[in-house]
Formats: sequence, C-alpha cells, structure tokens
Amino acid sequence: MANVSFDFNKIKRSFFNVTLKDGRKLQVKMPMKKTFEKLSALQNMEESEVNIDDLMDTYGALCAETLSHNLNKEDVTPEYMVSNYDIEEMTEFIKQFYVFVGGVADDPN
Repeated sequence: MANVSFDFNKIKRSFFNVTLKDGRKLQVKMPMKKTFEKLSALQNMEESEVNIDDLMDTYGALCAETLSHNLNKEDVTPEYMVSNYDIEEMTEFIKQFYVFVGGVADDPN
C-alpha cells in the first residue's frame, strides 16, 4: 500500500503586489471566500442602488479587508482608505485585484 501525503504549506502561491500612498509595500494574498463574495457582489452592483457616501464606505471597507490579507501582516483600516483614497482610486484597485484573482483562477498551473 502506498503512502501519499499532501502539505497545504507547500502550495505555490500568487500575490498581488501593492504600494500604498504612504509608501508601504504589501504582498496581498488571494481572497478568502467571504471577501471574494463581497468583491463579486460589488462588481455586480448597479450605480443607482447606492448613494456616494455608502459607496465610499463600502469600497473603503472592501479595499481595507482585501489589503489587510497580506504577507506582511499589516492592518489597513477602512478609515485609512476613505481618508487617503478617492472613489476612482479604490475602484481601480478593486478592478485590478479582480483581474489578478481571475487570472490566477484561469491559470491551469
């Protein structure tokens, strides 16, 4: 009988490298299921469904959650995001992160 093993700690990982305005460099990990679901919901949200204040808070919270899931173990708060980034910057980050996640998911290797 063969002995076969698998070690989750040895899986090759992909990271999204991000430089924040304050100069911090983060290696962001792939999102966990709850974050991915929030990203997907945000991508499907209609502009008419929310007001700009709610949108800023939602984007700020999602960016902070995404960015805080990093190899550096640095915390990024929603307050930091909404105080330092505008809606265009947060929207572009989420778009690019979504492209990164989609590219990794489509990669057969």
